This record gives sequence, structure tokens and C-alpha cells, in this order.
Amino acid sequence: MTEPGPFQIAIPDSVLGDLARRLAVARLPPPQSVPDGEPGDPAGEDDEVIDRIAGLLAYWRDGYDWRAQERRMNAVPQFRATVDGVGLHFLRVPGSGPDPMPLLLCNGWPSSMVEYLGVLSLLTDPAAHGDDPADSFTVVVPALPGYGFSDRCLDRRPNRRWIADLFHLLMVEQLGYERYVAHGDDIGGGVISRIGLRNPPGLLAVQTASPISPYLSPADKLTAAEQSFVDASQRWDHDAGAYDHVQATRPRTLSLALNDSPAGLAAWILEKWLTWSDPATRDRLSPDELLTNVMIYWLTQTIGSSMRLYVPATAPPLGPGEAITAPASVLIPHEPHLPGSQRRTARPERGQLQLPSARAPPRQDATARSRDTSRPRSGQQRLPGLHYAESVSAGILVEASADAM
Repeated sequence: MTEPGPFQIAIPDSVLGDLARRLAVARLPPPQSVPDGEPGDPAGEDDEVIDRIAGLLAYWRDGYDWRAQERRMNAVPQFRATVDGVGLHFLRVPGSGPDPMPLLLCNGWPSSMVEYLGVLSLLTDPAAHGDDPADSFTVVVPALPGYGFSDRCLDRRPNRRWIADLFHLLMVEQLGYERYVAHGDDIGGGVISRIGLRNPPGLLAVQTASPISPYLSPADKLTAAEQSFVDASQRWDHDAGAYDHVQATRPRTLSLALNDSPAGLAAWILEKWLTWSDPATRDRLSPDELLTNVMIYWLTQTIGSSMRLYVPATAPPLGPGEAITAPASVLIPHEPHLPGSQRRTARPERGQLQLPSARAPPRQDATARSRDTSRPRSGQQRLPGLHYAESVSAGILVEASADAM
């Protein structure tokens, strides 16, 4: 292992010039006068989404300022460290309270550290927002191997358990934290769940928005409610899960196109943000935020390496007796057509974070009847004693409490 060293993003002008030339000659398909699907059909494509993608491509070409976004990201403390032979890029923002709780945040696909920029101040400096400084966190946001400015790891076969071990080593051995809590969504949720499976010393609690399917023996029978949930999940996979199947079966073929075409890459990524996000808060996703997230994939040429984590072998199922034993909670975001998204005790926004307090230890096992290789599907347990703060710029609601964990 190597000691963490400071890192700054510095993209050469030649790379930006090449991107500008590609965007200038991008060839968009002619518009259709008749949509393929019926209005409201979850299996169909939304004309408004297609039009918004075209508008974002035009802004990317004519108005987007990468250097301004680069300065914004470089204002956040960034580092790189080698953990078990893998170079990991991460944000580390110290909390300002008397005893900040270390918090590991792990995003999924097609996301990046950009998704968390708008909530860092809320988590690390609650006093600046009129809240209790005792609720502050020291936030660590590593990029998954194969994502962003972490190593692509093309000479390895990455999987979620291996990444979970890397991130635990980063928190405990590299950064020296004796205790920490962790939250993850999508693939990041699968990684955090697997830290909870190991339940190593120092881990206090996990929260996932992508629960792992439990082991079911041939003798196990689903209840009517569970079978209904499974049926709804299968409908979602059929209607909206084509991307998952392609990335799981032909990731290298797809990456040949997306790694070469900025318009194609942006369309593939932006469609997910514009259809998975909560319609009530979707307008808060600014063009700069959406395109900066795309830029992370384009500039680092990691779309191909990021899709490798959709291969089924990277997320093997649980075996008999395997379960998350760390204190855990499960939530789902409010996404259109998502199974179970209307059956919850409260209305979470996309990317919501809930961490349990010491006064209200979590009682829910994060091993649930769903797959973590697609979008999250499970119920949410709300816990008392939580701190609330809203990030309008990021379009998400954060709920968190360090309390005295």
C-alpha cells in the first residue's frame, strides 16, 4: 500500500479540443413523427427525454464550460492511494464538528463523485446550515475500480466482494478510521452490502439502496406478496432493463461505440438520469451536473471498464447461511415504474441517505428479495432521530445522523 497523495484533475487542452471536434460533427438521427410506444408505456421511449438529450448535446457543444467544472471539483480535497495494488481515487472532506463520524459513500452506474458534490457541505458542516455541529461527518467518496480516476483494472476480474475489501482497507488501514458507517446505491449499494456481509471490525452500520437477494432453497415458498413483488421486478426488467442485459452480455462490443462517440455516450448515460430520477425533482438536475458526470466517463475512457461490473459473475448469489450481520437499513428511491416505490412510509428523493443513530439501532436485514445488478427494489425502514437537509442543486434529500455511533 502507498500513502494517500493529493490529486487534482488536469485535463490537457488537446483532449478537450478533440472532444469539441467530435461534438461539432456529431450526426444525430432524423426525428420520428410517430413514437414507437403508446403514451405512458414503460417499455416505450419518451419523446420529451429524447428532445432533452438533444438539447443537452447542443449545450455541451456550444455552452458547456469544463474548466469551470474542473475548478469546482478541484476545490474539494481529492487523493489517490494504492490499496492491494489498485490505485483508488477518492474525495475526503473532513467534518467540522467535535467528533465527526467517518462516512463512506459509494455510487453506482452511470454515476460518479459528481452526484455527491451538492451534499458534501450539508454532511461535513451542518452548523453552516443551521444544524447541530455534532451531526457532522467526515465524508470519503472513492471511485470504484474501473470508474473515473481510479485504475481501470483491465488486467483483473473485479467483483463486488473484492471491491468491498478494498474500500474497507482504504477506510481502516489507509485512512486510519477506527469506526465508520457506509451508504451505497446501485452497484455501490452492492459493494456496501458486501462490506456488511463481512461485518469487519470498525464497521458500525451499512445502508443500501440495492439489497442482495437472499439464498432460497428449493423448499422455500414465496408468499403472495413476495411473488407479486418478483413479478413486478420481472416486468421492470422487461420494460426498462435492456441496458442491463446488453452490458452484462456484450460490454466490450458496446464500449467500442460509446468510447468513440461523445454523443452516443451522453445519450446512453443521460437517458438513465432522465428516466430513473424522481419526476418531482428532475428539473433540479442541471445541465452542468448532468454533463460533468458524462465528462468523467469520456475523459477517463472508463465506460467500458465500468460496464464490466454488470457481468453476472461479478455479483455471485448468496449461499446457505450467508446474510448481512452488520446493523443495516434498506431504502428505495422514488423512481417511475420501480416495483415497491409507492409502498413506503415516507417519500424519499433520488439518492436519499438515511443512517441510523445510536438511539435507534436498525432492525432490518439488508438481505432482501431483489437483484443488486439492476435498479434497487425493496422496502424502506424509516428510523427516528434523523437529521434532515436538502440539496436543491443536486436534486436529492439527505437524511443522516452521526449522533453517538
